[in-house]
Amino acid sequence: MPHLTLHLTGPFRADLDGTPLEAISRRAQGMLAYLACQPGMRAERGALADLLWSDRSEDQARASLRQELSVLRKALGDVAEADRQAVWLVTHKVTARREGGVFLQGFDLPSEGFEDWLRDERAAEQDTAAAQPRAKKPERATLAVLAFDELGAAESDMFAEGVVEEITGALSRSRDFDVIARQSAYALREQALSVPEAAERLGADYLLEGSVRRVGDRVRIAAQLVRGGDGHLLWSERFDDRLDDLFDLQDRIAAQVAGQVSPSLRAAEIARAGQTPPGDRTAYELMLTAYPLFWSLRREGNAQAGALLDRALERDPAYLPAMALRSWVHAHQNTYMWSTDPVAERARALSLAARAAEQVGDHAPTLLAIAATYSQASPDKALIETCIDRVLRIDPNNAWAWIRLGWLRQYTGDTAGSLEAFDRAERLSPLDPFAHQITFGRAAATYRWADDPTEGLAMIEEGLRRHPGVIWPWRMVAAANVRLGRLDAAQAAVARLMEALPHVTIRYLKACLPPAAVHFEEEYFRHLAIAGIPD
Repeated sequence: MPHLTLHLTGPFRADLDGTPLEAISRRAQGMLAYLACQPGMRAERGALADLLWSDRSEDQARASLRQELSVLRKALGDVAEADRQAVWLVTHKVTARREGGVFLQGFDLPSEGFEDWLRDERAAEQDTAAAQPRAKKPERATLAVLAFDELGAAESDMFAEGVVEEITGALSRSRDFDVIARQSAYALREQALSVPEAAERLGADYLLEGSVRRVGDRVRIAAQLVRGGDGHLLWSERFDDRLDDLFDLQDRIAAQVAGQVSPSLRAAEIARAGQTPPGDRTAYELMLTAYPLFWSLRREGNAQAGALLDRALERDPAYLPAMALRSWVHAHQNTYMWSTDPVAERARALSLAARAAEQVGDHAPTLLAIAATYSQASPDKALIETCIDRVLRIDPNNAWAWIRLGWLRQYTGDTAGSLEAFDRAERLSPLDPFAHQITFGRAAATYRWADDPTEGLAMIEEGLRRHPGVIWPWRMVAAANVRLGRLDAAQAAVARLMEALPHVTIRYLKACLPPAAVHFEEEYFRHLAIAGIPD
């Protein structure tokens, strides 16, 4: 009985008992090779058309398939009927044998029998998959930075490649998401792939792509973050700079891109996690959905964030990012005067932060949450400085770390250093969800340490207009107005504060406010008492 053997050790070659079949085209040979690998030698017409005629439109591909099948049947003739028992496929010393099945069965195009069979097969596969244990979801998202287009430059110019290398390195230090190695992304440079195709090839959830254009000493870099699955645009920005020192320029661009990509990708991941049913969310997804509640600066939001993080830790008690963020939520309870038991709240915050710190390693987001907890709940300024310094050595583009450094410097009277840190944070992430921390941090540094708090007071009042739901800065308004001798305005500010937080007293504030802040001394509390906060 004749056997059809396909050798795939190079260009396709087909023979029948050693006799070449000259009438079979290379696409037909490829079709045979593909069919020989399929159960029952069956395949979906659309999939086969896409595989062999991807360079043509859908209608053209299907027409070509129809024509190729007709030629193939005529060329093989009786071979198709004779080859009912076996088809041998040989490729790189690997042999796969398919028993049974009629050659080209299911490819009678006018018939819908094949589609019926395919639907049954897919239903069976779905039933089998449903019965299998659910695969564990990835812990975090994966990003790939594609090669940027260099517009108007010679092919030998390596400037854009250097920019991409720096951006990739800067993003990889974030640790909020995984970053595909630059070499893997660069390998796709010459391939005309769509966004979903490139994302699938690289195993990436998100892609960063862009272009570089230079005119004289002016440089313009455009970058955009897209969702890998469908190419949906999530963020785009244009950066203009001047070419002075090449390495300094690349560093500046990388810092700006990394600083803005990180919160944009985090926002996309939060939206994605929110689409997962609550009962099916991983610890990572529960933490993501806690973030918007956490930075809302609302008492109820903070409580809901804490509940979500508790669920995340129930699901994975060793999940350090959730543990550290939970400690920060406890610290917020005191700083924003929501706690009913400040001493116990501080103890819980410090306990969780210490547990996370024992195992954290170099994960910058977890270290940042630990540092923020210490900055709001610990009197140990050296410990706080060490934690923030560790974050910035790992990820110098972490805007939240610069915000915490700004506040720490403000606590100790370093006004210039405080403002510098807040400026750096804003440059890195101008639309950050913690922007209110920058606004009121600058105001606090300006009003508290100046001989005349007028300018700082105006900054606080402007911040309250920009963030009307924030309550705690009214205590700064009260203290500043007492210093200026405006008792009526100070009392009005305390009335606004007490309306929302009637439990606040001087004793309560001493137990709540960050102990590392040296300016929370008797003079500060005396000003608040004069403004009307009870003892």
